[in-house]
Amino acid sequence: MGEAEKRPLSERARRGIWILHRLAAVNLICFLLFLPVLSWFYLVLNTYLHATQIVGMGLVLPGLGFYADLLLRLPPVVFYALFAVSAVLFGPFLLGLHYVAGAAWAGRHLWVSDLFTQARQNARQGVILGLACILGTHLLLWNIFGGLTSPISWLAMGLVLSRWVSLGLLLFLLLALPYACQIAVSIDLSIGAILKNARILTRVYLGRGLLLLSLTAVYWWGSLSVFPILGLLGLPLLSLGLTAFAQAAVVCPVVERHVLLPARR
Repeated sequence: MGEAEKRPLSERARRGIWILHRLAAVNLICFLLFLPVLSWFYLVLNTYLHATQIVGMGLVLPGLGFYADLLLRLPPVVFYALFAVSAVLFGPFLLGLHYVAGAAWAGRHLWVSDLFTQARQNARQGVILGLACILGTHLLLWNIFGGLTSPISWLAMGLVLSRWVSLGLLLFLLLALPYACQIAVSIDLSIGAILKNARILTRVYLGRGLLLLSLTAVYWWGSLSVFPILGLLGLPLLSLGLTAFAQAAVVCPVVERHVLLPARR
Protein backbone atom coordinates (compact mmCIF):
# COMPACT_ATOMS: atom_id res chain seq x y z
CA MET A 1 0.00 0.00 0.00
CA GLY A 2 2.80 2.40 0.95
CA GLU A 3 4.63 1.76 -2.33
CA ALA A 4 1.42 2.13 -4.34
CA GLU A 5 0.77 5.48 -2.70
CA LYS A 6 4.31 6.74 -3.23
CA ARG A 7 4.36 5.86 -6.92
CA PRO A 8 1.48 8.16 -8.01
CA LEU A 9 2.89 10.95 -5.84
CA SER A 10 6.29 10.56 -7.46
CA GLU A 11 4.65 10.49 -10.87
CA ARG A 12 2.69 13.66 -10.10
CA ALA A 13 5.86 15.33 -8.86
CA ARG A 14 7.70 14.42 -12.06
CA ARG A 15 4.74 15.66 -14.09
CA GLY A 16 4.73 18.94 -12.16
CA ILE A 17 8.47 19.45 -12.67
CA TRP A 18 8.08 18.65 -16.38
CA ILE A 19 5.28 21.21 -16.75
CA LEU A 20 7.22 23.82 -14.76
CA HIS A 21 10.22 23.25 -17.00
CA ARG A 22 8.10 23.80 -20.12
CA LEU A 23 6.45 26.91 -18.66
CA ALA A 24 9.85 28.34 -17.72
CA ALA A 25 11.15 27.80 -21.26
CA VAL A 26 8.04 29.39 -22.78
CA ASN A 27 8.28 32.24 -20.25
CA LEU A 28 11.86 33.00 -21.31
CA ILE A 29 10.97 33.07 -25.01
CA CYS A 30 7.97 35.36 -24.43
CA PHE A 31 10.00 37.61 -22.13
CA LEU A 32 12.61 38.16 -24.84
CA LEU A 33 9.93 38.82 -27.48
CA PHE A 34 7.83 41.10 -25.23
CA LEU A 35 10.72 43.03 -23.67
CA PRO A 36 10.66 45.96 -26.16
CA VAL A 37 6.91 46.42 -25.54
CA LEU A 38 7.38 46.12 -21.77
CA SER A 39 10.27 48.60 -21.94
CA TRP A 40 8.12 51.03 -23.89
CA PHE A 41 5.36 50.94 -21.27
CA TYR A 42 7.96 51.22 -18.51
CA LEU A 43 9.23 54.41 -20.17
CA VAL A 44 5.70 55.73 -20.72
CA LEU A 45 4.59 55.03 -17.15
CA ASN A 46 7.66 56.68 -15.64
CA THR A 47 7.22 59.71 -17.90
CA TYR A 48 3.54 60.16 -17.04
CA LEU A 49 3.97 59.67 -13.31
CA HIS A 50 6.92 62.03 -13.09
CA ALA A 51 5.21 64.65 -15.26
CA THR A 52 2.14 64.66 -13.00
CA GLN A 53 4.38 64.71 -9.89
CA ILE A 54 2.54 61.73 -8.41
CA VAL A 55 5.94 60.31 -7.53
CA GLY A 56 9.44 61.69 -7.24
CA MET A 57 12.12 61.16 -9.83
CA GLY A 58 12.87 57.66 -8.53
CA LEU A 59 12.26 54.84 -10.97
CA VAL A 60 8.83 53.21 -10.99
CA LEU A 61 8.90 49.38 -11.17
CA PRO A 62 12.68 48.98 -10.75
CA GLY A 63 12.37 45.21 -11.21
CA LEU A 64 11.42 45.78 -14.84
CA GLY A 65 13.62 48.86 -15.02
CA PHE A 66 16.85 46.86 -14.95
CA TYR A 67 16.01 45.11 -18.23
CA ALA A 68 14.30 48.13 -19.75
CA ASP A 69 17.31 50.38 -19.06
CA LEU A 70 19.57 47.93 -20.88
CA LEU A 71 17.31 47.98 -23.93
CA LEU A 72 16.75 51.74 -23.83
CA ARG A 73 20.52 52.28 -24.06
CA LEU A 74 20.36 51.15 -27.68
CA PRO A 75 20.25 53.82 -30.40
CA PRO A 76 16.66 55.08 -30.81
CA VAL A 77 16.39 53.73 -34.36
CA VAL A 78 17.36 50.24 -33.19
CA PHE A 79 15.06 50.38 -30.18
CA TYR A 80 12.02 51.50 -32.18
CA ALA A 81 12.71 48.85 -34.82
CA LEU A 82 12.74 46.22 -32.07
CA PHE A 83 9.59 47.76 -30.59
CA ALA A 84 7.78 47.54 -33.95
CA VAL A 85 8.72 43.85 -34.33
CA SER A 86 7.75 43.13 -30.71
CA ALA A 87 4.41 44.91 -31.12
CA VAL A 88 3.52 42.75 -34.13
CA LEU A 89 4.61 39.51 -32.42
CA PHE A 90 3.09 40.41 -29.05
CA GLY A 91 -0.46 39.26 -29.81
CA PRO A 92 0.29 35.95 -31.57
CA PHE A 93 2.78 34.85 -28.92
CA LEU A 94 0.47 35.99 -26.12
CA LEU A 95 -2.11 33.61 -27.58
CA GLY A 96 0.54 30.90 -27.81
CA LEU A 97 1.43 31.48 -24.15
CA HIS A 98 -2.22 31.12 -23.13
CA TYR A 99 -2.54 27.92 -25.16
CA VAL A 100 0.46 26.39 -23.38
CA ALA A 101 -0.83 27.56 -19.98
CA GLY A 102 -4.28 26.11 -20.72
CA ALA A 103 -2.75 22.80 -21.80
CA ALA A 104 -0.65 22.71 -18.62
CA TRP A 105 -3.69 23.41 -16.45
CA ALA A 106 -5.75 20.71 -18.22
CA GLY A 107 -2.92 18.18 -17.91
CA ARG A 108 -2.56 17.78 -21.68
CA HIS A 109 0.75 16.88 -23.26
CA LEU A 110 2.61 19.99 -24.36
CA TRP A 111 5.85 20.99 -25.98
CA VAL A 112 7.69 24.30 -26.12
CA SER A 113 7.15 24.22 -29.90
CA ASP A 114 3.39 24.55 -29.22
CA LEU A 115 4.07 28.21 -28.44
CA PHE A 116 5.28 28.82 -32.00
CA THR A 117 2.63 26.58 -33.57
CA GLN A 118 -0.25 28.40 -31.90
CA ALA A 119 1.31 31.81 -32.57
CA ARG A 120 1.43 30.93 -36.27
CA GLN A 121 -2.06 29.42 -36.39
CA ASN A 122 -3.62 32.42 -34.61
CA ALA A 123 -1.44 35.07 -36.24
CA ARG A 124 -4.29 37.11 -37.74
CA GLN A 125 -6.40 37.36 -34.59
CA GLY A 126 -3.24 37.72 -32.50
CA VAL A 127 -1.83 40.68 -34.42
CA ILE A 128 -5.16 42.54 -34.30
CA LEU A 129 -5.66 41.76 -30.61
CA GLY A 130 -2.07 42.62 -29.66
CA LEU A 131 -1.92 45.93 -31.52
CA ALA A 132 -5.35 46.91 -30.17
CA CYS A 133 -4.19 46.17 -26.60
CA ILE A 134 -0.96 48.15 -26.99
CA LEU A 135 -2.62 51.16 -28.61
CA GLY A 136 -5.66 51.10 -26.32
CA THR A 137 -3.56 50.78 -23.16
CA HIS A 138 -1.30 53.63 -24.27
CA LEU A 139 -4.24 55.94 -24.95
CA LEU A 140 -5.94 55.04 -21.67
CA LEU A 141 -2.74 55.62 -19.66
CA TRP A 142 -2.24 58.92 -21.43
CA ASN A 143 -5.74 60.06 -20.53
CA ILE A 144 -5.51 58.77 -16.93
CA PHE A 145 -2.20 60.44 -16.09
CA GLY A 146 -2.26 63.40 -18.44
CA GLY A 147 -4.86 63.93 -21.12
CA LEU A 148 -6.47 67.22 -22.05
CA THR A 149 -7.20 70.08 -19.69
CA SER A 150 -9.40 73.16 -19.98
CA PRO A 151 -9.83 76.45 -18.09
CA ILE A 152 -13.62 76.13 -18.55
CA SER A 153 -15.00 74.62 -15.34
CA TRP A 154 -17.67 72.36 -16.83
CA LEU A 155 -15.32 71.10 -19.54
CA ALA A 156 -12.57 70.51 -16.98
CA MET A 157 -14.98 68.43 -14.89
CA GLY A 158 -15.90 66.42 -17.97
CA LEU A 159 -12.24 65.75 -18.70
CA VAL A 160 -11.67 64.60 -15.12
CA LEU A 161 -14.66 62.28 -15.49
CA SER A 162 -13.13 60.91 -18.70
CA ARG A 163 -10.04 59.94 -16.71
CA TRP A 164 -12.16 57.82 -14.38
CA VAL A 165 -13.91 56.29 -17.39
CA SER A 166 -10.49 55.49 -18.87
CA LEU A 167 -9.46 53.84 -15.61
CA GLY A 168 -12.61 51.69 -15.73
CA LEU A 169 -11.95 50.77 -19.37
CA LEU A 170 -8.35 49.81 -18.54
CA LEU A 171 -9.60 47.62 -15.70
CA PHE A 172 -12.15 45.98 -18.01
CA LEU A 173 -9.46 45.40 -20.65
CA LEU A 174 -7.28 43.59 -18.10
CA LEU A 175 -10.26 41.46 -17.03
CA ALA A 176 -11.39 40.59 -20.56
CA LEU A 177 -7.99 39.85 -22.11
CA PRO A 178 -7.55 36.34 -20.57
CA TYR A 179 -11.00 35.33 -21.84
CA ALA A 180 -10.27 36.68 -25.31
CA CYS A 181 -6.92 34.84 -25.47
CA GLN A 182 -8.31 31.52 -24.27
CA ILE A 183 -11.31 31.70 -26.64
CA ALA A 184 -9.04 32.54 -29.58
CA VAL A 185 -6.84 29.46 -29.04
CA SER A 186 -9.76 27.13 -28.27
CA ILE A 187 -12.13 27.70 -31.19
CA ASP A 188 -12.02 29.27 -34.65
CA LEU A 189 -14.01 32.51 -34.37
CA SER A 190 -13.80 35.95 -35.91
CA ILE A 191 -12.12 38.66 -33.85
CA GLY A 192 -15.53 40.30 -33.37
CA ALA A 193 -17.05 37.10 -31.97
CA ILE A 194 -14.03 36.59 -29.71
CA LEU A 195 -14.35 40.07 -28.24
CA LYS A 196 -18.11 39.76 -27.86
CA ASN A 197 -17.83 36.48 -25.93
CA ALA A 198 -14.98 37.85 -23.81
CA ARG A 199 -17.04 40.93 -22.93
CA ILE A 200 -20.06 38.85 -21.90
CA LEU A 201 -18.04 36.38 -19.81
CA THR A 202 -16.13 39.20 -18.11
CA ARG A 203 -19.39 40.83 -17.07
CA VAL A 204 -21.01 37.59 -15.89
CA TYR A 205 -17.96 36.42 -13.90
CA LEU A 206 -16.86 39.85 -12.73
CA GLY A 207 -16.33 38.75 -9.12
CA ARG A 208 -13.84 35.96 -9.81
CA GLY A 209 -12.15 38.13 -12.42
CA LEU A 210 -11.58 40.93 -9.92
CA LEU A 211 -10.23 38.44 -7.38
CA LEU A 212 -7.80 37.00 -9.92
CA LEU A 213 -6.74 40.45 -11.07
CA SER A 214 -6.15 41.54 -7.47
CA LEU A 215 -3.96 38.52 -6.73
CA THR A 216 -1.92 38.92 -9.91
CA ALA A 217 -1.57 42.67 -9.28
CA VAL A 218 -0.20 41.95 -5.80
CA TYR A 219 2.31 39.51 -7.27
CA TRP A 220 3.42 41.85 -10.07
CA TRP A 221 3.64 44.91 -7.84
CA GLY A 222 5.52 42.95 -5.19
CA SER A 223 7.97 41.38 -7.63
CA LEU A 224 8.60 44.51 -9.70
CA SER A 225 8.49 47.26 -7.08
CA VAL A 226 8.62 46.03 -3.48
CA PHE A 227 11.11 43.18 -4.04
CA PRO A 228 12.90 44.02 -7.32
CA ILE A 229 15.25 41.05 -6.96
CA LEU A 230 12.20 38.79 -7.45
CA GLY A 231 11.40 40.68 -10.63
CA LEU A 232 14.94 40.20 -11.92
CA LEU A 233 14.55 36.45 -11.61
CA GLY A 234 10.79 36.12 -12.11
CA LEU A 235 10.41 38.12 -15.32
CA PRO A 236 12.59 35.88 -17.51
CA LEU A 237 11.78 32.62 -15.73
CA LEU A 238 8.35 32.63 -14.12
CA SER A 239 6.10 35.69 -14.07
CA LEU A 240 4.48 35.51 -17.53
CA GLY A 241 3.91 31.75 -17.44
CA LEU A 242 2.67 31.80 -13.84
CA THR A 243 0.22 34.60 -14.61
CA ALA A 244 -1.09 32.82 -17.72
CA PHE A 245 -1.41 29.56 -15.74
CA ALA A 246 -3.42 31.29 -12.97
CA GLN A 247 -5.65 32.91 -15.58
CA ALA A 248 -6.14 29.55 -17.32
CA ALA A 249 -7.27 27.97 -14.03
CA VAL A 250 -10.03 30.58 -13.76
CA VAL A 251 -10.88 31.14 -17.42
CA CYS A 252 -10.67 27.66 -19.00
CA PRO A 253 -13.67 26.12 -17.14
CA VAL A 254 -15.81 29.14 -18.02
CA VAL A 255 -14.80 29.06 -21.70
CA GLU A 256 -15.40 25.29 -21.81
CA ARG A 257 -18.87 25.62 -20.31
CA HIS A 258 -20.15 28.67 -22.16
CA VAL A 259 -18.30 28.68 -25.50
CA LEU A 260 -16.90 25.24 -26.40
CA LEU A 261 -19.76 22.99 -25.22
CA PRO A 262 -22.47 25.04 -27.01
CA ALA A 263 -20.31 25.05 -30.16
CA ARG A 264 -19.97 21.24 -30.03
CA ARG A 265 -23.70 20.80 -29.62
